[in-house]
Amino acid sequence: MVSDKQKPPSEKGLAVLPAWRFVLGQAALTGVNALTGFALVRGLEKADYAAYSLTFSLLAIAVNASNMGLTSALLGLGGRVWPDATSVRLVLNSAQQLRNRIGAVLALPFVAYCGWQLPHIGVDVPQTALLTALVLVAAWVQMQANFYAIVLQLGKAVAALLRHDLMSAALKLMGVFAAVQLGWPVWAVVGWIVACLWLNYWAYMRAAQPLLSDSSDADEIYLRPMRVLVRANAVRTLYWSFEGQITILLCAWFASAERLADVGALGRLGVLFGIFQSFVASYTLPDLAKARTPTLVLRQALRTLGAAAVLLAPILVWAALHPPSLLWILGPNYADLTEQLLPFLLASVVGQLAAVLYQICTARAWLSLNRYYVAVALPLQLLLISALDLRQIEGVILFAGLNNLFFLLFNAVMFARSWLRFVQDPTHDGAC
Repeated sequence: MVSDKQKPPSEKGLAVLPAWRFVLGQAALTGVNALTGFALVRGLEKADYAAYSLTFSLLAIAVNASNMGLTSALLGLGGRVWPDATSVRLVLNSAQQLRNRIGAVLALPFVAYCGWQLPHIGVDVPQTALLTALVLVAAWVQMQANFYAIVLQLGKAVAALLRHDLMSAALKLMGVFAAVQLGWPVWAVVGWIVACLWLNYWAYMRAAQPLLSDSSDADEIYLRPMRVLVRANAVRTLYWSFEGQITILLCAWFASAERLADVGALGRLGVLFGIFQSFVASYTLPDLAKARTPTLVLRQALRTLGAAAVLLAPILVWAALHPPSLLWILGPNYADLTEQLLPFLLASVVGQLAAVLYQICTARAWLSLNRYYVAVALPLQLLLISALDLRQIEGVILFAGLNNLFFLLFNAVMFARSWLRFVQDPTHDGAC
């Protein structure tokens, strides 16, 4: 008999949100986040927005670098033991334990990097120290929140996820409007957003408690495969943590703070991709992780890619038909980027599709080809860096587009190879 703690969420009274309501709610969340980002773009001077953009790129680097594939392991292993609340808790505790160890090892070199990179674009020493400290706090909070979000996704408790995200986004928006009106310094704006992230993490943790048993223990049964995954993907993860922010970093390394602000502002339009990203994470990947037959895996993967294509296309059409209306959102400081808008969004869409394919592979733990990615991609990227004029925004956009296209093709090969192996031997699913 299944205990109460081991029952699926539908048996314990947790709301299962219909897909159409989720899409409407996610559209509202995307709108609130868009207002927040656009308020910052329009309200901050270019130098301040450059510092803001670089700070959150550094945060993304910190989160990805300390992840080392652990969110993928939690999703894959958690899906296989679901709905056993005790086993899911052990998987979660194991992931948290490893993540904290990895974060402790990486903290010092990351602080050193921030201490070099932020002053490189004109941030003074006191603000560099404050922003670096805030990034470290936010990285830990964000990783913890990501872990609990996966538990809620496995339990189909997306109603709770959406509700807490909307509350956090609304709070963040109010603070940003106040910051713009009152002229807060960049570190205060970042500090407010970090506080909102912490509140969201606390809410996720509370919402996930009914799905988990009460335990602080990790288990070697789950630690062992997680260590294997971390070792197998350590170099690739560190590499990807920088590669994922490559457009901002290239501007920070080679161009001016003004060009960095331009790329950061164009990247802000990526908030329009938020609906499809959350739909994929909450509605397709958990089912794909739990699929048991090759046919079902392929069907779920194609459905995921189809949903991505449908939700991405309108943004490109908008940019092609009337780019000034999109640039108006960014404010007068960025009105001269008409020629760069559509190429930038095209490069972004290719990157989004590549990320979807990668998420599909991670949901199945089909990541073994990743060990070859750095060796193959790095020479191509070095060639592009040497051949393109990265002092100009056009060179940065072209680099991003070609880099994303390669990533898309690589992930397609990785999925096809792993799926064919699964077809040949459905009993041997996992890191092929």
